[in-house]
Amino acid sequence: MTWKNLDLEKGRMSMPRGKTGIARDLVLWPETIAALKSVPRHGEFVFHTKRGNLWVAPVGGSGRNRDTISKEFAKLLRKAGIETEKGVCFYTLRRTAATLAARSQDPFAVQKLLGHADLKMASVYVQDVSEQTDRAVNNVRKLIVQDDS
Repeated sequence: MTWKNLDLEKGRMSMPRGKTGIARDLVLWPETIAALKSVPRHGEFVFHTKRGNLWVAPVGGSGRNRDTISKEFAKLLRKAGIETEKGVCFYTLRRTAATLAARSQDPFAVQKLLGHADLKMASVYVQDVSEQTDRAVNNVRKLIVQDDS
Protein backbone atom coordinates (compact mmCIF):
# COMPACT_ATOMS: atom_id res chain seq x y z
CA MET A 1 0.00 0.00 0.00
CA THR A 2 1.31 3.43 -0.86
CA TRP A 3 0.64 6.74 0.83
CA LYS A 4 -1.16 7.94 -2.30
CA ASN A 5 -3.76 5.18 -1.70
CA LEU A 6 -4.74 6.82 1.59
CA ASP A 7 -6.85 9.88 2.32
CA LEU A 8 -6.56 10.13 6.10
CA GLU A 9 -8.60 13.34 6.22
CA LYS A 10 -11.59 11.68 4.53
CA GLY A 11 -10.87 8.32 6.19
CA ARG A 12 -10.64 6.35 2.94
CA MET A 13 -8.29 3.90 1.25
CA SER A 14 -8.53 3.62 -2.53
CA MET A 15 -6.49 1.07 -4.40
CA PRO A 16 -6.96 -1.67 -6.94
CA ARG A 17 -6.42 -5.26 -5.93
CA GLY A 18 -3.06 -6.27 -7.34
CA LYS A 19 -4.23 -9.63 -8.61
CA THR A 20 -7.36 -8.45 -10.47
CA GLY A 21 -6.90 -4.70 -10.85
CA ILE A 22 -10.44 -4.21 -9.52
CA ALA A 23 -10.77 -0.87 -7.73
CA ARG A 24 -11.52 -0.79 -4.03
CA ASP A 25 -12.58 2.32 -2.12
CA LEU A 26 -12.89 1.48 1.55
CA VAL A 27 -13.63 3.34 4.76
CA LEU A 28 -10.93 3.39 7.43
CA TRP A 29 -11.77 3.02 11.10
CA PRO A 30 -10.79 5.94 13.36
CA GLU A 31 -8.34 3.60 15.12
CA THR A 32 -6.74 2.74 11.78
CA ILE A 33 -6.42 6.41 10.84
CA ALA A 34 -4.75 7.19 14.19
CA ALA A 35 -2.34 4.27 13.76
CA LEU A 36 -1.49 5.29 10.18
CA LYS A 37 -0.81 8.86 11.28
CA SER A 38 1.84 7.51 13.65
CA VAL A 39 3.66 5.56 10.90
CA PRO A 40 6.89 7.31 9.84
CA ARG A 41 7.04 8.13 6.13
CA HIS A 42 9.94 6.51 4.31
CA GLY A 43 9.20 6.78 0.62
CA GLU A 44 6.03 5.89 -1.26
CA PHE A 45 5.13 2.67 0.62
CA VAL A 46 3.40 2.79 4.00
CA PHE A 47 4.82 -0.23 5.80
CA HIS A 48 8.47 -1.20 6.19
CA THR A 49 10.40 -3.62 8.37
CA LYS A 50 12.71 -2.35 11.14
CA ARG A 51 15.51 -2.40 8.58
CA GLY A 52 13.53 -0.26 6.13
CA ASN A 53 12.68 -3.06 3.69
CA LEU A 54 9.20 -3.70 2.30
CA TRP A 55 7.21 -6.43 4.06
CA VAL A 56 6.45 -8.05 0.71
CA ALA A 57 8.82 -7.19 -2.10
CA PRO A 58 9.60 -8.58 -5.53
CA VAL A 59 12.84 -10.54 -5.75
CA GLY A 60 14.87 -10.78 -8.94
CA GLY A 61 13.47 -12.07 -12.19
CA SER A 62 12.10 -15.32 -10.79
CA GLY A 63 8.63 -13.85 -10.28
CA ARG A 64 8.76 -14.84 -6.61
CA ASN A 65 8.26 -12.42 -3.73
CA ARG A 66 10.23 -11.99 -0.55
CA ASP A 67 7.37 -12.36 1.91
CA THR A 68 8.76 -11.17 5.23
CA ILE A 69 5.33 -10.58 6.76
CA SER A 70 4.33 -14.27 6.45
CA LYS A 71 7.59 -15.38 8.05
CA GLU A 72 7.14 -12.97 10.96
CA PHE A 73 3.50 -13.99 11.35
CA ALA A 74 4.56 -17.65 11.63
CA LYS A 75 7.13 -16.69 14.30
CA LEU A 76 4.47 -14.74 16.20
CA LEU A 77 2.10 -17.72 16.19
CA ARG A 78 4.85 -20.01 17.52
CA LYS A 79 5.90 -17.48 20.16
CA ALA A 80 2.27 -17.11 21.30
CA GLY A 81 1.95 -20.90 21.49
CA ILE A 82 -0.81 -20.97 18.89
CA GLU A 83 -0.92 -24.28 17.10
CA THR A 84 -2.40 -24.16 13.62
CA GLU A 85 -3.29 -26.51 10.83
CA LYS A 86 -0.91 -26.77 7.92
CA GLY A 87 -1.46 -23.90 5.51
CA VAL A 88 -2.48 -21.28 8.08
CA CYS A 89 -0.51 -18.14 7.34
CA PHE A 90 -0.79 -14.35 7.28
CA TYR A 91 -3.01 -14.62 4.18
CA THR A 92 -5.50 -16.59 6.31
CA LEU A 93 -6.45 -13.27 7.90
CA ARG A 94 -8.02 -12.34 4.54
CA ARG A 95 -10.35 -15.33 4.85
CA THR A 96 -11.16 -14.38 8.43
CA ALA A 97 -11.99 -10.81 7.39
CA ALA A 98 -14.17 -12.10 4.54
CA THR A 99 -16.02 -14.43 6.89
CA LEU A 100 -16.69 -11.63 9.38
CA ALA A 101 -17.73 -9.25 6.58
CA ALA A 102 -20.15 -11.88 5.24
CA ARG A 103 -22.14 -11.50 8.44
CA SER A 104 -23.26 -8.13 7.05
CA GLN A 105 -25.50 -10.20 4.75
CA ASP A 106 -24.33 -8.13 1.77
CA PRO A 107 -22.48 -10.45 -0.60
CA PHE A 108 -21.88 -7.68 -3.12
CA ALA A 109 -20.11 -5.56 -0.50
CA VAL A 110 -17.92 -8.55 0.44
CA GLN A 111 -17.11 -9.08 -3.25
CA LYS A 112 -16.12 -5.40 -3.56
CA LEU A 113 -14.10 -5.52 -0.34
CA LEU A 114 -12.11 -8.50 -1.58
CA GLY A 115 -11.68 -7.08 -5.08
CA HIS A 116 -13.15 -10.11 -6.80
CA ALA A 117 -14.64 -10.07 -10.28
CA ASP A 118 -17.59 -12.27 -9.30
CA LEU A 119 -19.49 -13.53 -6.29
CA LYS A 120 -18.37 -17.12 -6.84
CA MET A 121 -14.77 -16.26 -6.00
CA ALA A 122 -15.79 -14.20 -2.97
CA SER A 123 -17.76 -17.18 -1.65
CA VAL A 124 -14.57 -19.28 -1.65
CA TYR A 125 -13.13 -16.97 1.02
CA VAL A 126 -16.10 -17.11 3.37
CA GLN A 127 -15.48 -19.98 5.77
CA ASP A 128 -18.54 -20.35 7.98
CA VAL A 129 -21.83 -18.65 7.37
CA SER A 130 -23.97 -21.05 9.37
CA GLU A 131 -25.77 -18.18 11.11
CA GLN A 132 -26.85 -16.76 7.75
CA THR A 133 -27.82 -20.23 6.51
CA ASP A 134 -29.90 -20.83 9.64
CA ARG A 135 -31.55 -17.42 9.23
CA ALA A 136 -32.37 -18.18 5.57
CA VAL A 137 -33.87 -21.58 6.42
CA ASN A 138 -35.92 -20.09 9.26
CA ASN A 139 -37.18 -17.28 7.03
CA VAL A 140 -38.44 -19.86 4.53
CA ARG A 141 -40.13 -21.73 7.39
CA LYS A 142 -41.96 -18.55 8.41
CA LEU A 143 -43.44 -18.36 4.93
CA ILE A 144 -44.56 -21.99 4.96
CA VAL A 145 -45.52 -22.67 8.59
CA GLN A 146 -48.12 -20.29 9.93
CA ASP A 147 -47.54 -20.26 13.70
CA ASP A 148 -46.19 -17.87 16.31
CA SER A 149 -42.65 -19.28 16.40
